[in-house]
Amino acid sequence: MKDLQVGEIKVTFPSKTNYVHMATMVASNAASIAGFDKLVAGKVAIATDEAVTNVIKHAYQGSPDKEITLEVSITDKSLTLKVVHTGEALHKGDIKLPVMEKYIKDRVVGGLGLYIINQFMD
Repeated sequence: MKDLQVGEIKVTFPSKTNYVHMATMVASNAASIAGFDKLVAGKVAIATDEAVTNVIKHAYQGSPDKEITLEVSITDKSLTLKVVHTGEALHKGDIKLPVMEKYIKDRVVGGLGLYIINQFMD
């Protein structure tokens, strides 16, 4: 990261899919402000897209009348993004990342959100 600027923002929006793009743009811009290059900023945006989409689909079961907050924090050492919701929690024990060879062999469709987030973010 270079030319790092510090700060925090919170953006709250309805749990509707047409707001996902807005959240990804906030995440991408935050990564750019934090000094990351376009490739990394794109990965941050994709991971945010997956996280917000998972909240809408799974935590809120598609209910459009809930709220999601994207919290962004830039310090001199890190960029942190949190997707905050009041829906059903995902328990660590429920997380099963796919084995990609089997996933491809079986031609599975969907279910890669957590895998993508795990690959793109630390």
